Amino acid sequence: MPRQPTGWHPESRFTTVGGVRCHYVDVGPRDAPPLVLVHGIAVSSWAWRFNLPRLTRDHRVIAPCQKGFGWSGRDHGDYSVGGLASFVLGLLDQLGVARADFCGNSLGGAVALWLAQHHPTRVRRLVLENAAALADQRPWHLLHTQIPALGPVYRSLLGPTIFRAGLMALAYKNLAVDSDYMAGFWTPLAAPRSIQTLLAVARRLPASLAEVDRLLPTVEQPTLIAWGMKDGVLPVRGAYALARRLPHSRVVLYPECGHCPHEEDPERFDAMMLRFLADEPTPATADVTTADEAATSPPPDDTPHGPERGAWSRTSKKSR
Repeated sequence: MPRQPTGWHPESRFTTVGGVRCHYVDVGPRDAPPLVLVHGIAVSSWAWRFNLPRLTRDHRVIAPCQKGFGWSGRDHGDYSVGGLASFVLGLLDQLGVARADFCGNSLGGAVALWLAQHHPTRVRRLVLENAAALADQRPWHLLHTQIPALGPVYRSLLGPTIFRAGLMALAYKNLAVDSDYMAGFWTPLAAPRSIQTLLAVARRLPASLAEVDRLLPTVEQPTLIAWGMKDGVLPVRGAYALARRLPHSRVVLYPECGHCPHEEDPERFDAMMLRFLADEPTPATADVTTADEAATSPPPDDTPHGPERGAWSRTSKKSR
């Protein structure tokens, strides 16, 4: 008989959602406010390993592996952002979670936004960390033009060495991508059909993000936009662009982090997120930019035209 998956966490659990195996971690007090952590592309719920100990003191934390990633199943189904979000929603339905806070990193940010847009009663507050949410973000244009011609090449070349080089060059600026990291990162990616599924998601992203982008002004939930300023995948200008489109948002910048502040600076990331979820004021420090501060401060070097001052003032007032 085939070996059954075991997951990465002592509390790893498995269920079936829409006919597809779903791996998730569900920890913390059952009567605490639920917080759903949605990882990005190519990774797994293992990405939240540094955050669970602190977050579970005050929240019931649910960290699924998205469909097609981690220890969840790979099928030939819908890998649009909407399809991925429906997979997460199906899990929450099984767990009896009617409403939750959501934190999404990269692709997970798009999934969390899609849920806020299409199922607003299910989402209380949003934390968008270096989120893939804008139609004109550079990587998606490249993927859209390259995948049809180069998909077979990607499938043959993508391996741990290539991934490690990319992570070191683009994603992480404050985390060692060492052998321990690669063991946790690559283990689920080595499963059959992982690369094909990754490419299937990437192929659908341009159209999916165009829909998410179009509906950004409809998002009513209070939103924290957290962004590593040294992100080589999604530059920091995306944080400012998102804040201009989301009517109840505030921005926190992490100057020494890249694409994943929750891994690169977990203590500060967790503390800031918990303050936001508890509706406590965001402290005004040198490395924290709120909407009001952004309206009177010069933009980061990576933001050619800077934030629109009127938009920053508007979003700030609504978020309070």
